[in-house]
Amino acid sequence: VLFMHLHIVFMELIIDPVCSIAFESEQEEKGIMHRPPRRPDKLFFGMDKIVFSLIKGILLLAMVMVVYFLSLREGHSEKEVRAIAFSALIIGNVFLTLTSLSSTRSFLSIFQERNWSVLFISVLAFVMLVLSLRIPFLQEIFGFSFPGNAHFVLAFTAAAAMLLLLEGIKWLQWQRRLRRASSHQDTNALR
Repeated sequence: VLFMHLHIVFMELIIDPVCSIAFESEQEEKGIMHRPPRRPDKLFFGMDKIVFSLIKGILLLAMVMVVYFLSLREGHSEKEVRAIAFSALIIGNVFLTLTSLSSTRSFLSIFQERNWSVLFISVLAFVMLVLSLRIPFLQEIFGFSFPGNAHFVLAFTAAAAMLLLLEGIKWLQWQRRLRRASSHQDTNALR
């Protein structure tokens, strides 16, 4: 068994506050008052949002599975593989939250705008993860064995690759919206 009930509870204790505090403290989108209103017949949770959310979840799952199988291939013990895969899941979830904060801005805007609550809660999530991996008592509870710092480069790199891919998709979607809005304005000007 890769993850036990305790891992899921621990993940929820980390991810829920990260998401809640991050989204509550995030600034509004720039230029939001200059955008046309959402069409009344368009659903708030339409198929496009549902599909993109599914894509994010599938990417996170694929990333964790790649890390898991690569860790197995390197010959790690079951407890070490669990620690590496769990780290990838937590880091990936935090990165997923960061990229989901805005549909128009890069995750780097959090650092530029100094959104301290998001930064604080993200750092706290990483600290809690490190404590669960390093403190022997917590290692025993979670069924972890510390494989060494170098092995977590894989988890971080895979999560960063997922983050960059999602940022690229977000940028392409934003460019498409801008082109659509521009062509809509041109059509209105011709009338």
